Amino acid sequence: MSLKYLTRFSYFLLLFNLTIHAQQEQSVIAFEPSSISITVGQNYSVNVRLLIPDIIPPNVFLMFMYNDKLSDADGYIQTLPNITFTKQTSDDQSRMIIVSGRRQGHVVVTAQSPQVNISSFYDFLLIDIARSKTLNILIQLVGWIYFFAWSISFYPQIILNFRRQSVIGLNFDFLALNILGHTCYSIYNLCLYTSHDVQKQYYTAHPHGILPVLLNDVLFSVHAVIACLVTVGQCVFFERGTQRVSYIARIIGGVLIIFLLISSIVAFTSHLSTLTLLYFYSYVKLTITMIKYVPQAWMNYKRKSTEGWSIGNILLDFTGGVLSVVQMFLLAINYDDWSSIFGSPTKFGLGLFSIIFDILFILQHYIFYRTNRSIVRRTKLTTNEEDNHDETSPILPARL
Repeated sequence: MSLKYLTRFSYFLLLFNLTIHAQQEQSVIAFEPSSISITVGQNYSVNVRLLIPDIIPPNVFLMFMYNDKLSDADGYIQTLPNITFTKQTSDDQSRMIIVSGRRQGHVVVTAQSPQVNISSFYDFLLIDIARSKTLNILIQLVGWIYFFAWSISFYPQIILNFRRQSVIGLNFDFLALNILGHTCYSIYNLCLYTSHDVQKQYYTAHPHGILPVLLNDVLFSVHAVIACLVTVGQCVFFERGTQRVSYIARIIGGVLIIFLLISSIVAFTSHLSTLTLLYFYSYVKLTITMIKYVPQAWMNYKRKSTEGWSIGNILLDFTGGVLSVVQMFLLAINYDDWSSIFGSPTKFGLGLFSIIFDILFILQHYIFYRTNRSIVRRTKLTTNEEDNHDETSPILPARL
């Protein structure tokens, strides 16, 4: 079975696992909206709706819990009043509560009742309390800037390949590992950002944490897969010399895909949580990020040249890596939650390792092999002049 089909099969198993878990229990109440983000001192109205009024006792008494405790000992929000649903002829069984932020952080509000069994696994309200609205705006701005920097970073290499009509100088091992890594990162981001089941598992593991995946992370990772596939198409149609994916890269990719496939099967049998499975996908991405640049750096070293390897790609990648780390620290400051930096080891490690290797490539391009790059350019210029030389021109210059 090829690596491509193994990857698809692993992905389908993951989605099926999410669907099975989502159908295991029925919600009794609903918080509308189910997640809010406020600042310290801000009030927000939330509607609590009873979903099964026809089969309940005449009165249903709800007591709210905060991170699975009867009181908010950390003082993140003002204590919510208990509410009672009474048997009515109207189908609309809802009550309004006011959430008031008191301290930056994160709290999960659930409910319990002596009359009905309420699942805290699905019936919950996620509340993020920020220190400053200005910092919130700055965090979003930094996130979108590094999203564009990282997204655009794929295009200098694509444009360079198109202009040269050649991919000689671009290492195929780097490209193959890059596709696998970004595919895993896309699965991790999409599931963590869109699945309430996975988010609940994350907040259970990090009760005072904040979700480490934002919309720009999702868009970037999906776009990265598409850009890598475009580059693969260039490798098929443009001049590539004798380049191919090495056996070492094939073995590494195959081992990682088999590992994900086995992990997905274990998760499908409910012996592994979906969040842990997603962490495995993120660890594969982190592993690939640590090694994917090595083939390209080694190739530049052997050739003593960065010809065919776009420095524009590196400069934009460096910018994105720095801003990605900056955003994580801003999030930690705004929510007083430094554990969130390590709650997403993939995102933090991705930015850190990208910065380290980008510095190496910058040194190779501008310092180590700068002279060789100039020689290559002069050689090309001389070759072009000789090709354009008219065959009827005299070999010797005319006398003055």
